[in-house]
Amino acid sequence: MTAAPVAAAPKSTPKVADNAILAPVDGAIKPISEVPDETFASKILGDGFAVVPTSGLVTAPVSGKITTVADAKHAVGITTPSGVEVLVHIGVDTVQLHGAPFTMHVAQGQAVNAGDPLVDVDWAAIKAAGKPTDVIVVFTNPALIDNLSITATGAVATGAQVGTMTTK
Repeated sequence: MTAAPVAAAPKSTPKVADNAILAPVDGAIKPISEVPDETFASKILGDGFAVVPTSGLVTAPVSGKITTVADAKHAVGITTPSGVEVLVHIGVDTVQLHGAPFTMHVAQGQAVNAGDPLVDVDWAAIKAAGKPTDVIVVFTNPALIDNLSITATGAVATGAQVGTMTTK
């Protein structure tokens, strides 16, 4: 007996657990304390992680609403349904590039699922400008977070679960 043909489902991001944190880009994950920027490394903005990228598409690490798109297109803020604010910062000192290496896929107010495209990045342009390429994910309102656990090490693939977060 052969299976009946199945109609192709519309392209969409697979559903992930509400507390899952996904890799925003292919690359090598590292602790936020190793980011070459003291503001991030010292966790002034909050805890998180970074990925040294090997691909150009940066995706949403969590589901929520886009609350900020920086004018220089180097950073996107996402607020989860539980109110946790997540900053996805692309590169270090890339605000100085005035948006040139970035092609946005989202706008303020838009809902996103974890894994949805946020921005395409021209890493060659960022490297040519002498800027570090770390994609930094920071959870900026830690008072709402009960437990943040980043468990992945080494190489990660875009959309792979790298950790979990539980809120208070």
